[in-house]
Amino acid sequence: MKIVCLGDSLTFGYGVHPRENWINLLNKANHHEFINKGINGDTTGGMLSRFQKDVVEEKPASVFLMGGLNDFITGGDLGMVKSNLMAMVHQAHHNGIRPIVGIPFTGDPAKIREDWRKLTDFESVKELASAYREWILLFCSVFQVSCIDLFDIFTDEYAAADDREYFLDGLHPNSSGQKIIADKIGKFFIIS
Repeated sequence: MKIVCLGDSLTFGYGVHPRENWINLLNKANHHEFINKGINGDTTGGMLSRFQKDVVEEKPASVFLMGGLNDFITGGDLGMVKSNLMAMVHQAHHNGIRPIVGIPFTGDPAKIREDWRKLTDFESVKELASAYREWILLFCSVFQVSCIDLFDIFTDEYAAADDREYFLDGLHPNSSGQKIIADKIGKFFIIS
């Protein structure tokens, strides 16, 4: 089965060698074909604008959609992010593609690179991301869309770990973090 993964740097694999990205790890350990359509710094508006080319024209069985943090980092409105995600889910259905929504993780605002913290208030970003998570869970329940919740993947099970054990910069996972993501997403595709 072909699965397009549409998203931002968390999908692309910012800061790690391509072979260490969670998508490539899944390709090595799974019988499905995962295609990486992540773009560093992309927003849900960017994802929506390239949906036809990057998803529909690939003719996948499924699309994994994960984005929204860059919208919040740049001052984007929660309503617009919801609207963009909903449009992508419905476009997937319209084109016979099964949508799977990924809920992004946010890292620890206190551990984000100092120069990036000058750009925005990452505590506010995390609050918006938390509200977005609650909406995604409700939206996916109402529309019977599959969802993979990564929001707490590093804050619960790995909270005691040194942030450098799983992150490059407080936001983007390193190769160890990529393995954790691949494991969580891989389990979903084994049981679905």
